[in-house]
Amino acid sequence: MSNILKIIQFLKGSEKRFITITNQENGKLVGKKDTYLTDIPNEDLAHYLKYQLGEITQPTLVWIELRSKQGPTSKKEDTAKIEVMPPNYQEQAVQLPAVQNYSPAVQEQAPQPNFLGTPALNNNIFGLGFPEIMNMQRKSDQLEDKKEQLADLKEEYKDLKHNYNLKEVENRELLSKLAIAESQKEMAVMLAKNENKSFADSPVFQSLIERAPELLSGIAAMKGAAPLPQAAGLGRPNVSDTHAEFFDYAADNLNENQINYLGSICGFMNNPEFQNDLKLLIQRYASN
Repeated sequence: MSNILKIIQFLKGSEKRFITITNQENGKLVGKKDTYLTDIPNEDLAHYLKYQLGEITQPTLVWIELRSKQGPTSKKEDTAKIEVMPPNYQEQAVQLPAVQNYSPAVQEQAPQPNFLGTPALNNNIFGLGFPEIMNMQRKSDQLEDKKEQLADLKEEYKDLKHNYNLKEVENRELLSKLAIAESQKEMAVMLAKNENKSFADSPVFQSLIERAPELLSGIAAMKGAAPLPQAAGLGRPNVSDTHAEFFDYAADNLNENQINYLGSICGFMNNPEFQNDLKLLIQRYASN
């Protein structure tokens, strides 16, 4: 199979496949940087090469890399070289007069000038032999591989940086949630301690003891009863019936938390706003 046919078959294998063509006479690219099958009219690679090279007067060697797209980079799959002949080159060669009948095996060819004006001996390019040319090509391939590796590393770095930023945001959210949880825990502990603390041990309760007759009279008045006379003291036996009923009811029906809440209500009775809110609340539930 000729190299031209091999290249065309390669390009037909996938839309991601393309070739790069380099003129080995001057090291310049031939045609587009990435040449796909759709860039070659009628899939005629030979005609495409002649058209892109323009007018040439001597055989021109082109180096072709067969590559495949892989994300933002590409991978070299194979290489091939094609010698492009100028138009009517064979006919011109036949018209040249024969000078001597040398054997083809030992016949020497006149040196052809290259684009730098220096003779290219033995079909060498830039005065270099085939091993030097292949070494240059190998270095070029290595450079392309390094470029592809660098592109891959850049993409990997971008991905790692993106993941790091996501982890950083997630970590900050977790720290914020932890701080909120700690605050809620401390508040819950404080509330539990306050609920478990006996109201009888608080200063409010001591104040309530002193003002109990006054408060009970106010409660009786809200129920429609006549105001009670001031009692001599909470610890004395000569308390009113309402006073005694209240304490009996509290002892038989209220738990520690309810006693604490009731004591808090009594402690805030000197606040006019609290009294007004409490009155509205009692009226609201009494109406229901």
